[in-house]
Order: sequence, then structure tokens, then C-alpha cells
Amino acid sequence: MADIKYTDDGKKVLVVGKLNAQQTIVQEIFVSAGQEIPSGENFVVKSLHDAPAESWKEKNLRELEARYDRSRKELESQIEQQARRLTTIKEKAKHHADALFKFVESSDAGQLDLLKKVVSGQITHVFISGYSPEIFEWEQGSKAYDVDTYHGRMQIDGIKLLSVYGYSDGNLTYRLHTYRDGSGGSDQVFPVCSYAEALTLAQAECDTQAAAYLSDKRGSFSVSSWQKIEGIVIPAVVIEKSEAEADANRVNRIDKLKKELADLESKAPIKAKPSA
Repeated sequence: MADIKYTDDGKKVLVVGKLNAQQTIVQEIFVSAGQEIPSGENFVVKSLHDAPAESWKEKNLRELEARYDRSRKELESQIEQQARRLTTIKEKAKHHADALFKFVESSDAGQLDLLKKVVSGQITHVFISGYSPEIFEWEQGSKAYDVDTYHGRMQIDGIKLLSVYGYSDGNLTYRLHTYRDGSGGSDQVFPVCSYAEALTLAQAECDTQAAAYLSDKRGSFSVSSWQKIEGIVIPAVVIEKSEAEADANRVNRIDKLKKELADLESKAPIKAKPSA
């Protein structure tokens, strides 16, 4: 097996033999056509190494180059991230500016006047639409406050967050959040300056839901929720339909329970009669 070593200056050599205790005869190995072959004249060296020797300068330069390469890649990655971040910020700023200009161009005096009243604290009542409609006083009603009722206590932690959403068509939407930090979902609300205004909005919403319910475009109508609003007028035909559906549901429920009971009785074990 060939004895391969390396000289002090990094040459790969084949050990030919020992000249004396301090010197060794070697032949340098070259690469030809992808093959390593010993070639050239033999020469004498005093020291050999099992691996290519590397000077302190070479080692230091190699480590510096490695650190530079790592630092360069990190900096390039950071620059790329910052570039993407700046692009995103520019795009968001552009959309915000476009939406703001469109809103100013499209919004009417009524929308802006309501916004001023909300900001200046002139709101007295709020109407909540949806499946659980309600009107409450903004300052007096508990709906406006984040109340901690854990273990029966009544601790007011703060006022809930009222968010304003602007759209490019000039409309503003107000949403009252479940908690004061904006978490827990939200309901669309309509802030107004009197109960009469709130009732007008509530009646319009009630009429819309009632019409959809009667035309079977809405699956249900919460009569009990609407009846809690003082002054609301629910069409008699809507109440009749809701009550008829409730009666039918009760009958269906009773029939279902009777069937379940009969099935259970048929599967119950028969007890033996005691002997006389």
C-alpha cells in the first residue's frame, strides 16, 4: 500500500524510502486526466505530515473568509427582508391613502356629522341589530362597559372598544367589541343621539327581517328579542307564523320523545312475577 504524505509547503508526495534518520526520499504526486500519479524526480525532505500543513496566516485567512461569507449572507438576508417590509409598508400606505381620499370624496355630510358626535361624546343610545336586537343607553347601559362578574362580583374594568370602519363608498360602520381591548368578537351597532332615533332604526331593521321571514328568505324571526324593545311594532302575521312554527316544533319534539320512550320500554327486561 502506497505511503502518502504531505510536505511543509503542501505538496502531496509518495514516500520512496528513508535516506537517513532525519531525511526521507519522496516523489511528488500530480493529477493527470483525473488520476493521481507519482511523477518527476525524487527529492529529499526533512519533515512530512499526514495531512496538508496549513500556516497560521492561511488558517486565519480561511476563518476570516468563512466569517465574512456568513456575515455577508446574513446581511443580504436582512437587506432583502427590510426591502420586502418597506415594499409592504408602501403598499399599505398607498391603500390607506386611496381609501381615505375616496372616503372624503364619497362621504356625505350625515356620515361625517355622526362621526363628530361619536368623537365628541354626544351619543346617548345605541341600537344593536342582528339575531339579538337591542337598544341601550350608551352611558347607563352595561353593554358599553367591560364588567367582571366572576364569582358574583360586579367590577367595571373599563369601557368597551367602539371601532369605526371606513369604506371607500363613504359609509362608516361602527362595531362594539366584547372586551375593551378589542378581543372576543364584535357586533355592528348604530350610535344615535336619542331613543327615538334608535327606535326608528330598530323598526326599519325589524320590518326588513319580518319581510324576509314571511317570504321564507329568512329561517327564523326572534319575536321575543324584538318584543323587548319598547315601542317596536311587530306585524301580527309574523307573530302568528312564529307561534305556529313553535307549536309545530313542540309537537314534533313530543312525538320524538314518545317514540324514544316506546323504544326504551320495548327493550326493557321483563321482570318475573313473584310466586304465590
